[in-house]
Amino acid sequence: MTFDKNFSTYDKNAIVQKKAAANLAEYIKNDISLSENMNKVIELGCGTGIFTREFLSRNTPASLILNDFFDVREYLSNLDYDDFIQGDIENIPIPKADIIISSSAFQWVTSFKKLIDNISSSSNNLAFSIYTKGNLKEINDHFNISLNYLENSEINKILKEKFKNINFKKETIVLKFNSPLEALRHLKNTGVTGFQKTSISKIRSFTSCTLTYEISYFICKA
Repeated sequence: MTFDKNFSTYDKNAIVQKKAAANLAEYIKNDISLSENMNKVIELGCGTGIFTREFLSRNTPASLILNDFFDVREYLSNLDYDDFIQGDIENIPIPKADIIISSSAFQWVTSFKKLIDNISSSSNNLAFSIYTKGNLKEINDHFNISLNYLENSEINKILKEKFKNINFKKETIVLKFNSPLEALRHLKNTGVTGFQKTSISKIRSFTSCTLTYEISYFICKA
């Protein structure tokens, strides 16, 4: 993970992350039982605040607590939030909340089950987006580098242990670039892969001008 080294270029290049953030924020807004239960909200893995801004443009929570693995408060200075908690979302004590939200962060955890166990002890409502199996297949096929993306069936199985009602939808987004190098530069500037650690010859032999993103959106209620 190289997010802390790429925050300055992240927002400009996070095309898919912005789209996922807007879609998730709209998904939450359209769920009446969630939108009417916004007294205390916690966002996990807020990063530079891409999703936070989308969420706040559609909702007015009485209290908003933000979290990230890194200290990203300098990027959140223009946002209306009440507190910031730095730490690993699998291990930190998460305060009680009406709803816990997160966009484009959960695919990074070591154990999705451990994360859900931690979240479910703090809230009866959870809304999130996550990248799933097949994400960035072009990178995996060529460099053999990939996160351990989960299938939607695996995610649903884990969620059902803690939440009774689960709604989800999936989306495929394909980005097209003018050259393979431009595609790799896009990924480097968002800090989402480790391909830059591979050999120069391997980078030069990459031929894809497209990147495929697989995203799923979940709303869960206990």
